[in-house]
Amino acid sequence: MKKTIYQLSVFTMLTSSVLAQDVLVVDGGNIHVTSNGLITVKGGVINQNSGEIDNSGSINLTGNWTNNGGNTMLINNSGGAVVFDGDDQEIKGTDITDFHNLRLEGAGTVKSMLLDVNVSNELDLDEAELQTHSNTMFVNNPSPSAIVWSGGYVNSDSLGGQLVRTTNSTDKYIFPVGTSLIADTYRPVTITPQSANTNSFGVRLTDLDPNLDNTGTSAGGATGPFSTNAKDAEIRNINTNFYYNIAQLSGTDAADVQVDFFNSDGSFQTLAQWDGSKWAKKDFQFAPSSAGADVNSPDIELKKVSNIDYNEDVFALAELEFEIEVPGGVSANADGFNDALVIENLEFYPENELIIFNRWGDAVFSASPYQNDWTGQVNGSMILVGEEVSDGTYFYILKLSPDESEEPLKGSFELRRK
Repeated sequence: MKKTIYQLSVFTMLTSSVLAQDVLVVDGGNIHVTSNGLITVKGGVINQNSGEIDNSGSINLTGNWTNNGGNTMLINNSGGAVVFDGDDQEIKGTDITDFHNLRLEGAGTVKSMLLDVNVSNELDLDEAELQTHSNTMFVNNPSPSAIVWSGGYVNSDSLGGQLVRTTNSTDKYIFPVGTSLIADTYRPVTITPQSANTNSFGVRLTDLDPNLDNTGTSAGGATGPFSTNAKDAEIRNINTNFYYNIAQLSGTDAADVQVDFFNSDGSFQTLAQWDGSKWAKKDFQFAPSSAGADVNSPDIELKKVSNIDYNEDVFALAELEFEIEVPGGVSANADGFNDALVIENLEFYPENELIIFNRWGDAVFSASPYQNDWTGQVNGSMILVGEEVSDGTYFYILKLSPDESEEPLKGSFELRRK
């Protein structure tokens, strides 16, 4: 059964509702939903022939949203919400819809955009995936809290797709981008403008290998694929499990850019930027993540202060060619010089493991991760824990990551207290 409603005014209390089965078609008419009104559609909504909805209440649907009306469909000075509450649903049609409040419900469901979408007030991802494909989700409310989520995230499987936020403050703007194909889902980007002027920034995350992504053209004009073999000499590896597009679409004010990731992603120390022909190292600060539990508590953050270089908008996690240097000796005599076994650049390998052996092959110390703090105390099983080892030659095995295919470093050093 299909119900076509040409004109409907709802003046009921919140406890009352209008129900449409299969599809609600707005065919050149007008629907007015008061602040206490509710329309529930057990199916989709279609707009055609310049139909309009003046929604101050709520429109809930389980099917697709299609706007072929030649207009933006919703009168956006009305503060109502449109709630997608079905299995996988689509926003489509020939014309862009201007939503005031858009809520996407259904854990594990995917809401797909087949054209651009505008949200003037709040985008609530709830627990759903918003798949933009090659399209743009514009969140035009400059409040940092204009996007909310409780398990939901934005993903874009095609170049050109992105989440865009308008900014007008120096607060943090989180872009909750992620993918279900990697552990812990979120790999968020945080933009912190250095000015309260109006700017807009776009972010895309995709789980495609940059070597294989030839799906279109990014907002900055980049076309793939982006070969990870073409890179600065100081870059060892480029992450191939996911990468970003980060662009400034309007305004010229600088902003801090931060990406967060997990130790399980690999031993990455910076963000690399595609310069049109190769991956170039960028000076992002490496530190423990401060992002928090709302994006699954990532381990590491990379931050660039006052970044203004968006000439190319393609970015990826990068591992640098660090030389790990284990000192040849330790003088653990508390004189403030060379008292601990300090391994240079080890801080960039947070999943390292160190085991120290005496000359008889007994493990006298182990740590995972090692914190560059060993001054000769025992924590192994062969000698009383807490005792100090004697002076002499010691041997080590240092694993930089849990990757079994990567050979551990082995060697020896002298410990002397006099």
